[in-house]
Parts: sequence; structure tokens; C-alpha cells
Amino acid sequence: MAALVAISVLSFVVEVRRAQGAVAQYFAIWEEDIAKSLLVKQDSTLLDKILGQLKEVHSSVEQVSVKAKSEHCAFENDIPITLFSLPAGQVQVCYSSADLAFKTVSSPIFLIGIFLGLVFVSFGSRRDLLNRLKEQKLHSELERNREISEISRQVAHDIRGPLMALTTLTTLSHEMSHEKKELLGLAVGRIRGIADDLLLRSRTQKLPDSAIQEVAKPAAKIHGVDIIQAANSLLKEYRFSYPNIEFTWHQHVKAEKLIMPLDEMKMMRVLGNILNNSVEAAPESEASISVSLLDRDQNWLLQIMDNGSGIPEDVLPQLMEEGKSFGKENGNGLGLYDARKTLQAVGGDLQLRSRVGVGTQVIMIIPKHFAMTTEKIS
Repeated sequence: MAALVAISVLSFVVEVRRAQGAVAQYFAIWEEDIAKSLLVKQDSTLLDKILGQLKEVHSSVEQVSVKAKSEHCAFENDIPITLFSLPAGQVQVCYSSADLAFKTVSSPIFLIGIFLGLVFVSFGSRRDLLNRLKEQKLHSELERNREISEISRQVAHDIRGPLMALTTLTTLSHEMSHEKKELLGLAVGRIRGIADDLLLRSRTQKLPDSAIQEVAKPAAKIHGVDIIQAANSLLKEYRFSYPNIEFTWHQHVKAEKLIMPLDEMKMMRVLGNILNNSVEAAPESEASISVSLLDRDQNWLLQIMDNGSGIPEDVLPQLMEEGKSFGKENGNGLGLYDARKTLQAVGGDLQLRSRVGVGTQVIMIIPKHFAMTTEKIS
């Protein structure tokens, strides 16, 4: 509002100065002739004629007087008439405020000022709107995270009862074979690890950054996960759960252990999600899924291949984005996204290749300087 008033005042002053300048300039052309007529001939005919023409010079001229000031004008010119510095009279020119105001609102300065003012106001309003939208989005995300955190905490809490029953069952059941007990124990351990991870996440989302660091301190004690052992444990579980699918393990690294500085449950979750995708894409007959450990230059590669339905080439780049899935009615699009994010956190990455009707290949890239082999096989 203050800027609008300033623009209006400035434009009005410019119009007043413009009117006064036009009248003074026109009168100066005839000043010497008028002065001679008044002083020498005592004739005011030329003066009257010129004064009559002033309204044509500028439309704002309202009243012209050759007498001494008899009244005060809001906007006026006092023009002296001289001949060689000899005074011959004085002309008072008054201007119409209404006409000056009309010219002001139609002047380029005023219109440009109004335009710039509207642009500024519009920009400010848009910026305020964007800030409000950002605040609303942030509030919604915080609320969503709070709800997810609460659900995670509740799930982690409620799952402990059934887990205890399953653990007891594995120790008391005498009819269950050793292999089945082992598989059930592995499954129970994975579920317990997931529950603990959910509980830890729900706690950290409620705490300030400094407190999160305190909660996360136990993770520093983790020495890493043996990728070879983790892969074989999962394959043993999947062979039992999906007897119609052929699961194979191929190790092309001469080592008994390959230790990676990653939480075991995270590694099991990542590899489990990838295997689940392969299982869901498997054909009804002669389905096969192979897991291979390879040595390539500066990286270890954990490769998961299946002979499933495959993924269209135009869909592949999207599948490692959060919330993107393919061929699943209830897919949440978190498996590959979480896997890639987990690997990138330790300097690795995830690659995805696929051909429709042939199968899919997922490659987990693990930098050698972040993982080490032990107990080499001769």
C-alpha cells in the first residue's frame, strides 16, 4: 500500500512539472514581443492572444491572470514578463487538479509502477502460498511418520508373544525333524530381528537428533554380516518354503566368509525382498532362481537370476524409485528401493536387468574396500 501511494505521488508531481514546463517554454518564445508591446506600445493585444492559446498548450491550464495574485491556486505558475531585465508584468497560470489527476493515472510512469507493484504483490502472495503449502506438506509428512512409527512400535510389541510361542515350540516338539527345527529357528530369528528393527526405528523417529545418536550407538558394535552364510541360510529357508522352485548357489570367490559392515537383519531383509520378487515372477513349471557370488575388479557381486516373466525395458528405470512396483496388485514399491538405499549407504549399488519372457537379473554391488574375505580355500 505504501509503495502504491509513493508511485501515485511521484506520477502526479511529474505531471505537474510537465504542465508547468510546457507553459513556461511556450510563453518564453513570445516573452520579448509581449514585453515590447506592453512597455513601448502600451498594447496588451498580443499578451491576451498568447494567454488564450495557453489552454491549447496544455489541457490542465484552468485560469490565467495578468494581475497580481488575487487568489491561491493549488498548482500554479508565476511567469514574469521582462525586456532586457526590465519588468513588464507578471502572469499567473492555474492548473486543474482533476485534469492533472486524470493525466497521472494514464501516464506511463504510473501504469508501469502499478504493473510492477502488482507483480511484486503477486510474487509475494505466491511465495507465501508456496511457504504455506510446504509447511502443510511437512506437517502431513511428520504426521504420517508419527502414525507409521506408532504402528511399527505396536507391531513390534504385539509380535513378541507369538514369537515366544514359536520359540518354545521349536524346543519342545520331538516329532519335528532337525532340519525343520533349524528352518523354523531361522525364520523366528528373522522375524525377531525385523521386530527389533521396527522398534528401534519407531523410537528414533520420536527423538531429537542428539538422542537418536545415543539410541543408534549399539550399531557401532556390529562387526558385519557374512554374505555367504546369510545367502545360504535364506536359500535353505526358501527351498523348504517353495519346493516347486529350484534354488541354486554358485560361489566364484575362493573364500569361506565374505564379511560386509552391515547389520545382519538389514542384509537378510534386502536379499529376502529380492528373492521374494523372483518367487512372485516364477513360472508355474520349471522355475529356477540362482544366487551367485562373483569377483569383478574392485567389487564383489551378489547376483540373483530367475527365469520369470521379465520386466519391460521402459519400466526398469522406475522400479528402484520409492513407491514404484510392477506386476503386483498389492505391491508397495519398497523392496528394490530399500535394497539400493541400503547398499548405497556403504558405498555399493544395485543394478537391474531384465527381458520379457526370459527373466530378471538383480546385481548387488559390494565394494571390496567395504568387505573382506576370510579363511581362503586352497
